Amino acid sequence: MIKSPKPSISQAIMMVMLTVGITNHVFVIPALMQAAKRDAWFSVILSILPFGIFTCLLIFITNRTRSKSLHSWISSRFGAFPSYLFRAVLTIYFFTIAWFTLFDTITWTKNTFLPYTPTWATLIVLLGLCLAGATLGIKTIAVASGLLLPLVVVLGFYVGIANVEFKDYSLLFPILEFGWGPPVKGMVYACSGLFEFFLILFIQPHLEKPLKKKHFVLLAVIITGLTIGPLTGAISEFNPYEASLQRYPAYEEWRIAGFGKYISQTDFFSIYQWLSGSAIRISFALFAAADLWEFKKSKSRFILLLVMAIALIPLGNYVFNDVQFQFMIFHYIFPGNLMLMCGLTLLLAIAALLPGRKKGGSTHGT
Repeated sequence: MIKSPKPSISQAIMMVMLTVGITNHVFVIPALMQAAKRDAWFSVILSILPFGIFTCLLIFITNRTRSKSLHSWISSRFGAFPSYLFRAVLTIYFFTIAWFTLFDTITWTKNTFLPYTPTWATLIVLLGLCLAGATLGIKTIAVASGLLLPLVVVLGFYVGIANVEFKDYSLLFPILEFGWGPPVKGMVYACSGLFEFFLILFIQPHLEKPLKKKHFVLLAVIITGLTIGPLTGAISEFNPYEASLQRYPAYEEWRIAGFGKYISQTDFFSIYQWLSGSAIRISFALFAAADLWEFKKSKSRFILLLVMAIALIPLGNYVFNDVQFQFMIFHYIFPGNLMLMCGLTLLLAIAALLPGRKKGGSTHGT
């Protein structure tokens, strides 16, 4: 494995906030609104219990793996074949994360700020930056997160406060207007976003110190808040039915935020927020996919990263249109993501309870 300086715990927290936060703050919101309408925010409340259990499982797994990479841990306990199978599945998963994020970002850019700019130009510039970040390693990604996140947070609070005069929180009620069906259906998408906390398992082995329980709890609370915030904002500002028709509800909140008497539009700040999260998320996804294979030579690692980046160019905005993409994320990507995260986490938790394979008359424990 190519070694690099290790990120600190605070840098890891900021990297998770950007990598997982953009899914919960932006990408999952349209699906949640379509599924649950007014009860979308209540779906997140209902998801707190399963998310709490999921977080406890992650803590248990990290305690048993003892900061060892998951694929190495699986290989040492159960042999090479399970490890290779695990790596193959996760490589596809991380590639899908990179594609999904790239496509949605490029589509949003095309539909909002750069309608006349060739799609390939925006795509290649963003992908080139992400490829550079993945090549330089997780320390670079973590440092970039630390530089980008403070302003992202400040802007998030700004848009929330600036729009207070346009919010009518009575629109959040009544809950369960159409029974338990909508909020339960919305839980699929809420949990799909929240359960991406699973990615912490691939950051933990690279840290200079292991994460403690309080760090897991802090991140879980932050991720949940990042989901509820834009949901309640969209519903209270636009009403649940209008918000459910919007392609990018989180961005639409920016379009009504002004600054003082003479500045009526500040939605250009959303470019910084969105691209910060997308760049860190894609960079980490590419890095994690290559890191699974523990290349001894940096050249081999770069070749894999380059192949994935080149494959993402046609998938970024040429193979599918936006209607097809929305259908896929609603019916396949988010539900599939939830099933995969639940399945892998349960399997890893069970594996952590089982004795390791015997070698030389001894059993490798946890």
